[in-house]
Amino acid sequence: MCVATSTGGLTNKLSGRIGDTPTIGAGFWSEEWWDERSEKWAADRWKTMQSPLARVVPDVLKDTLRDCLPALSGYESVADEEFDYEKQRSNGIRAVALSGTGNGDSFLRLAATRTAAAIARFSPHHTLTSAVHRVAGPGGELQRSAGDRWGKTGEGEGGIIGIELVNGVGRIVADFNCGGMFRTWVDGKGEERVMVFQEEY
Repeated sequence: MCVATSTGGLTNKLSGRIGDTPTIGAGFWSEEWWDERSEKWAADRWKTMQSPLARVVPDVLKDTLRDCLPALSGYESVADEEFDYEKQRSNGIRAVALSGTGNGDSFLRLAATRTAAAIARFSPHHTLTSAVHRVAGPGGELQRSAGDRWGKTGEGEGGIIGIELVNGVGRIVADFNCGGMFRTWVDGKGEERVMVFQEEY
């Protein structure tokens, strides 16, 4: 998956100010990774992907020599017939793509979209839905970052929308701590959806 974010900018912003939108990890983030079911497969597969030279060089020297001898990094083997890559992809890859909107200074301070993705990836108890809520939802990290300025200057206000891919199935995720957040998507039935507030209307 990939993500792209655009912005009209902050009203009356200072000339030359760089906001969160062009900053990777603050205004947008995307990544994919193998889940636990794929770790053993990846380890077994790596053994067959090492070059002949990598097999004879002692492990303690590999890191030192790898920059000089790229062949030590191994190579990608051609797919074999008995392995179903599409099945492995649907069962073993998770991915997220996130885009934020709101007070850019707060997003920059927290690296907000990357933080939400990291919570979903590294905490076994969080889906992307709960991770986005923890960062951008009411009482979340964005709001807390404003401290006693919350509700006075617009600091900390914003939201995040994203897509989470699990077992080949995508799910739309969104949360925000302000009055509303414009968002639109096409659901699993192919129907166009548009929302502004938390509740359906």
